[in-house]
Order: sequence, then structure tokens, then C-alpha cells
Amino acid sequence: MAVPESNLVAAVERMSRALEQLAAAPSVRAVLDEVVRSAVGTLRAWHGSVSWWDEEGTLRTVVTPGLPEDVAAATAALLMRQPLGTAEAPRVYSATGLGLHTLLEGEPSLRERVAPSALMAYPVFLAEGARVGVLVGWFREPPLPGEEVVRRFGLYAQLAGIALAKDRMVEDFRRMAARARAEAEHAEVLRLSRFQEVTEAFSRALTRTEVARAVLALGLPAVGAQAGTVHLVVPEGQHVELTASVGLAPEVEAELRRMPREGAMPGHEVARTREPVWLESSEELHARYPELAARPGMGAWPAFAFLPLLAEGRVMGVIGFGFGEPRRFSGPERSSMLGLARQCGLAMERALLYEREHAARLQAEAAGQRLRLLADASALLAHSLEWEETVEGVARLAVGAFADLCIVDALEERQVRRLAVLHVDPGCEEVARRLKAFAPDPERSSIVAAMRQGRPLLEPRMTPERAAERMGNPDVARLVQELGVHSFITAPLIARQRTLGALSFVRVGEARPYMEEDVALAEELARRAALAMDNARLFRATRAAEEESRRSAARLHLLVRVSQLVAEAGLNLGQVLEVLVHEVAEAIGDGCILQLVSEDGQFLEPAAVHHPEPAARRLLEQAVIVRRLRVGEGLQGAATSMGQTILLGALEPQTLDGTGPEAALRPYLERHGPQSAMVVPLVAHGRARGSLLVLREARGRPYGKDDQLLLESIASRAALAIEDARLYAAALQALRQRDDFLSVAGHELKNPLNALQLQLRVLARKVREDNLSDSLAERADRVARTGERLGLLIEDLLDVSRINAGQLRLQLGEVDLCSVARDAVSRMAEELSRAGCEVRVEAPAPVVGLWDRLRLEQVVLNLLSNAAKYGQGRPVLVRVEAAPGQARLSVRDEGYGIAPEEHERIFQRFQRAEATRHIQGLGLGLWICRQIAESHGGSLRVKSQPGQGSTFMLELPRPESGTKPPPA
Repeated sequence: MAVPESNLVAAVERMSRALEQLAAAPSVRAVLDEVVRSAVGTLRAWHGSVSWWDEEGTLRTVVTPGLPEDVAAATAALLMRQPLGTAEAPRVYSATGLGLHTLLEGEPSLRERVAPSALMAYPVFLAEGARVGVLVGWFREPPLPGEEVVRRFGLYAQLAGIALAKDRMVEDFRRMAARARAEAEHAEVLRLSRFQEVTEAFSRALTRTEVARAVLALGLPAVGAQAGTVHLVVPEGQHVELTASVGLAPEVEAELRRMPREGAMPGHEVARTREPVWLESSEELHARYPELAARPGMGAWPAFAFLPLLAEGRVMGVIGFGFGEPRRFSGPERSSMLGLARQCGLAMERALLYEREHAARLQAEAAGQRLRLLADASALLAHSLEWEETVEGVARLAVGAFADLCIVDALEERQVRRLAVLHVDPGCEEVARRLKAFAPDPERSSIVAAMRQGRPLLEPRMTPERAAERMGNPDVARLVQELGVHSFITAPLIARQRTLGALSFVRVGEARPYMEEDVALAEELARRAALAMDNARLFRATRAAEEESRRSAARLHLLVRVSQLVAEAGLNLGQVLEVLVHEVAEAIGDGCILQLVSEDGQFLEPAAVHHPEPAARRLLEQAVIVRRLRVGEGLQGAATSMGQTILLGALEPQTLDGTGPEAALRPYLERHGPQSAMVVPLVAHGRARGSLLVLREARGRPYGKDDQLLLESIASRAALAIEDARLYAAALQALRQRDDFLSVAGHELKNPLNALQLQLRVLARKVREDNLSDSLAERADRVARTGERLGLLIEDLLDVSRINAGQLRLQLGEVDLCSVARDAVSRMAEELSRAGCEVRVEAPAPVVGLWDRLRLEQVVLNLLSNAAKYGQGRPVLVRVEAAPGQARLSVRDEGYGIAPEEHERIFQRFQRAEATRHIQGLGLGLWICRQIAESHGGSLRVKSQPGQGSTFMLELPRPESGTKPPPA
């Protein structure tokens, strides 16, 4: 569309002003305000707005005067949910008649405020293509501008995107500058804080070693060094010893461990002159101290600083720093490191005073510590009745306080058993564990000698030769030397004139050796521990008796549980067997196999197998089906024939004969290892019915007398339950045979009976036609009716057998229930007339459903027959009606009636109401009718009161009008 020249010039001017604002605007809002104004002028719009998401996820909006900002922001939020294209292919969104437009669906208040207006929206993108907002032109009424104006509108949207991108870029630069300033300030603060941390660490350090470690751990980062050492002057002043180091290889550290104070090393010079040594390059190191430069590993640090640790004019030691690259030590750096060394020296002086004071305090506390150790041991022994834990607890109390290493040995049935070896240093746990594995030599060990003599044994100085003599085992002697043992006391554990073991207290390294005064404490600890051990032994004997009582209760509980579960399984033989093997396997073993004697009494038949692991269960199942065992053959056959329990301590695969009865168990044993086995016979009424085999790992507790008594009790109960279940199954089989016989007999009787009925009908008709005699005609009719009644009884018996066998089949088709009712009434007219019952049928409209017509006729005929028999000659009403999804047929008589408590009983087989027992019948008709109704998915019920008649209601499912009936 052509645009007037004046409009084009105005648009260019507006664009220029927007670009100027973009270049010089103090804020993005000012630029966007100009962009919106220019866009409104170009579009000749009513109002304009631009909305965007800032970096914090807040929606910002700029509007022209007169346009509510909340309206523009809410509309923009809806617009930004629309598909507005991409940065490469933006899409314009136009909407007219906003009051009715789908954009404002669900926003009734917003519709009212913008109802008469229209809008055009253009997406706003950043340079990287991310959509951040939308530029909107608001119009009073359509039409909207043409293509050229829309293109310019898009240019304003691009300007808005550029302004937003610039604002974000400026903000990023501002944050980066602030971050750089903060990092520089942080670096300076970090350096100062590191020196402050060193000072604070000095104030916390209590020993010279702690001071040395603190100055290296915190001082190295503070001065920028990669390695460091602290050497201290020994008390005699002739040597310096390495107290702490960082960054040194083990071989270098070993060479610098102890050096003479007089030497040609830089540390020696510092110790002598009290002046620092600065080595700024490798060349300077080689020139001044070639001995140090020649040492292995020194080439890794081309620059060094060695500083004296001074306190009150005395040299406490030397600190050295190694740097990873050559460097010039500036004045401030040297001042900082010297200040650090001075503080370290003063801290060393304070630590030395503390160590001396601490040593004096330790000596004063030694007697009190011994008393506390005895008190703690007494408290520990008084609160525990587990003697192994108690004696080991005494040993733990002694470790650290009285000994570096403590050994506990127990004397059980003239055999020495090592209970524990405890070391104060966790790093020596492995050596202590190896020492625990060696029992004392009964002939040469000093521990056994102390037990035999009944008095403590002191070894104040343990030499290697003496250790070999005392231990009686060269391997133990080597372990003792490896631990650095140099002194020990062994005190026997004696209580009530019985020697129960020994406690050995050992000191290693440079600890003070044991003296005579220490023997009394060791003896007192051993005496109290021995008394606790003896009390614990007595307690264990009592607890063993209680445990046996608990086991007996547990056995009784298991027997009750098995009996209960077997009772719940009822007379179902399969359930009884599964419950039995499952409970036995869970309680007594891992695997369980139950086999029963066959009907001929010659073989064992697999009945049930259980194992908690499916793979193991399959192996056991395969084992029992591979070979059919004869009674008397194999473990289970032998137990069955003898009627006795068989116990095997370990059934191993290599001991099985390849052709023997148990050879099939080899795959199971090879996979699960040797098994303890027990087989008990299942005896009921003096006869073995089978056997029960249980298996569990031989590494566990082998089967004993308790297990045998428990399994035999379970087996005796199980045998009775199995016998009952078998008898029940036999009874069910007999019932099935009876039903089969009735079915066959019924079919066989129907044919001659049908012929007899035909002849009787012919005879009755002939008598009536020939007018032979009224009495003869009546008798012929009576005989014909008797034949019909006999036919109905046979048909009822056949239906009973069909229903019991689940063979009642329905021939479904489209049936009118009204037609069924009328036909049945017609067929029963003569019988109802003889009974004096007038029948009325109410079936105003057809009621059609998908049913079996013959079976429904059988139900209706039976209900009409009952009405004739029990209706006392009074009227009978048959009603057919339809309800939603249902059809209902009811037969109402005014006869005897039925008591409410008998409403359900009359629908059972061979059951009749008490009031009508004088009337002949088998009591099968209503039961058969209900079975037919339920097979259709319906029901048959009665509403009745004594003396008020009865209403039998047949309800059948019926599809709703217009729905397709289910397939037959």
C-alpha cells in the first residue's frame, strides 16, 4: 500500500529520535517510552504499550498516557502465551472486538475495560533470539494498518529489543566491574585474614608441635610458599629436630629429621647468627649452600627463606619456607615473614612453659587417675552381665590411661582362648588383629605361667631376646617387636578360688616402663574383672534355663500356629500340604519335601515341596520327580516303613552314590553346600501315611533332640489333617459319582416314561371317547397326571445333577416375557382349574430381553404349580412389568404364606416351608428356579407373611432402550 510522503518523513523522524534515545538515554524506560510514542504515531493508533520480562522474572510495562498500565500488563501476559513466531520469522497478532475475542477468555473484568477496542501486537526479541516481550498498538475500531505500516511497527519492536539488550549488557558490565573490585578487595582481606588465622591458631596451640603445625598449615598460604619445615632446638642444645613439615618427600624428610646444630646448612647459620637467610634463586642456593642444593628433591624449590624463632633473645628453632619459582623478596614480604616468625617464637615459648606445667600436673594427677580407673572399672563391672564385653570394657578403660596395649585371655576347660587385643593407636589395629590370632603357648608363655602360679608377673624391661623367651612363639615375638613392646604386667583373673584367665597390660615406644607400684593397680583391676566374670557365668546358667523355657514356649506356639493354619485350610488336601511344608521350612529348615504313600501302599508320591528361594525349590522339585521311591527305599522310604525319625548331621554331594535313592539331591547339595537332614514319618491311626524331609545348611546349628520332638509333634498333627482331607476328597468323589448316577438314571428313565405317558394319554382319551365308565375315565386321568408328575420329578433330578456339574447351559435369544407368562398360564390352566384358582395376567406391553425361553418357562410353570398347590383355591395374579435396565415377573397367591425366617431356606435344596409340609414335594423346584435366574444374571425372591399369601418375584437384567444386547 502506498504511503504519503509526509507520513514517511514523519516516520523517519520518529525513528531517528528513538535511535537517539537508544544511544543516549539514561534508562531503558525512557527509550522504550519514546519507541512506544513513535510506534503510536506511525500506526495512528489510539494508545501504545510495550511489556517485557526483566532478568528477575518480573513483568515490566511502559504505556502512553491514558492507557491503564495494569490493563496493558494483563493483556501482554496473555499475548506472550500466544504463538508469535521466532526472531527470524516473527508473527503479528491482531484482534478486533476484544470484548468478544478468545484472547480474553476467562478474564471478564478485563473484557469490560477493553470491550470496544482492537489491538495489534508484535513480539520483541533479544539479539540471541530469546523472546522477552511484546509491543502493542491499541485502536478504537478496525480496520488495522496495512503491510508497510506493520513492517515499520516491526522495526520499532526491533528497537525495543535492542534497547532491552543494551540495558542488560550495561547491567552485566556494571556487575562485572563490581565483581572485579570485590575480588581485589577479597584477595587483600584474605591475605590479612590468613595472618590473623595464624595468630589465632598460635593462641589455641598448647604444645610446640601444635604451634609448628599451625604455622605451616596456615602460614604457607599466607606467604605463598609450597613447602615448609620447623626445626626445634633440643633441651641439651646440641641438635635440632624436625617437628613439622609440609610438602617434603618422605626420603627428604627422613634426612632432615635430626641434625647437629653446628653445620653448613642455612638452618644452622640462622640458629647460630639469629639472622634470617633469603635465597631468591637456584644459582644463589648452589653458590651459598651446595650441601643443601645437592640433597635429593631440593631442585623443586628455587627460592627459600629461613627465619629464626626467637623468644627473649633465645633461639627456639628455625622455620623454613620453600617457593616453587624464583622470586624477589620485597621489603613488606620480608617484614611479614619476620613478624610471622617472631609470633611463632613467642608461641613456642608459651608452649614450652605449658608443657613443663603440664608434665608437673600429670605427675600430680597420676594417683587420682588410678583411683578413677578403678572407680570406672567398678561401675562398668556392676552394670553388665556379659562377661566377655565386661572384661573387654575394663581393657578399653586401661588402654590409654594405664597401658598402650591390653590383651585379654580366658581359660575355658583348660584351654586358653584370646578374647581381645586392644591398642591405643588406631593405626596399629592390623598388627593387633594378627596378635589376637595367636593363642598363648601352654608350655612357655608368661601369660600361662601367671595363670598357673596365680600371681601377677612384671616385666619392666623387655629386650628382643627376653620377648622370644617369654612369648614361646617366634611369630608372636616378631609382632611384639613390631609393636615396640618394652614393658608389661600380666595379672591372673581369679575369683572364688578359680582361675578364669589373665589380663596383660603393655607399654610401647617411649612410654614410662612399669614399676612395682603399678602391679597393685593391675592386680586390683584383674580381681574386679574376675569377680564380674564369675557372676556373669552364674547369670548365663540361669539365662540358659530361661532360654530353654522360652524355646519350649516357642515350640508350643509353632504347634498352635500350624494347627490353626491347617484348620483354616479346611479339608482341601492341596492347601493342607502347602501350609504344612511352608511353615515347617520357615520354622525348622530351609527346604522341605513331603511325600505320601500311594493308594497301593508300594510307593511314595511327591505331594508338596517348599524352599524360600525359587531356584532352590525347582531343584528340590526335580529331585523328587526324577525317581519314584518305594516304601523302605531311601531316607523318606525308610522312615515311612520303620515309622521312626532319621537324623543326618551332614549330607554331602561327594558321599552320595550315583545310583542311590538320594542321588537326585546332588545338584541341590552342590549349589547350596552340605545339608543337615531330618526325616519324620507321618503316622495316623497307627499307619504311616508318608514322610516329611527337612534340610538346612550343615554350617548352622545341626538338628537335635528339640528339633526332632517339634517336627514329630507337627507331623502327628499333619498326618491326621492329611487323613481327614483324603477322606473328605473321597466323600466328594462319592458325591460326584452319585450325581453322575442320577444323571444317567434320569436319562435312562425318561425314554420308557415318555412311552408310558403317551400310552396313558391314549388310554384316557379312548375311555372318554367310548364312554366306558366315568370312574374309569377319572382313574385314567389320575394315572396320566401321576406319570406327568413323575416326569417332572425326573427332570428336576436331572437339573440338580446338571447344576452341580456346572453343565446348566442357556440358549439365549430374544424372548418376550409377557408371551412366556401367557403360554405358561395356558399350559397350567387345567391344573389351576382343578385347584380352584382363578388366574389373572397383567402384561400390558411386551417386555423383551435376551434370555433362554425354555428355562424361563420352567421357572414360571414351577411358580404357577406352587400357587396351585399352596394357594388354597384362591385367585392368582401374574404380573409382567419393565423397569430401567430390568424386567420383573411376579406370581401372587393368597394361600398359606411363609414366615420371614423361612424366606431363604425354601430356596435351598430339599427344603420346604413348615406350614406346607403336609403337601407332597421334593423341595427342589425353587432351588432350581433360583439357579436359573442367577445364571441369567438375575434373582428370584419372595415376599410373604403367614396367612397373607406369597409373592414370588423373578427379576432379570434387560438392556436399556437403544443399547445393543450382549452376545449370546
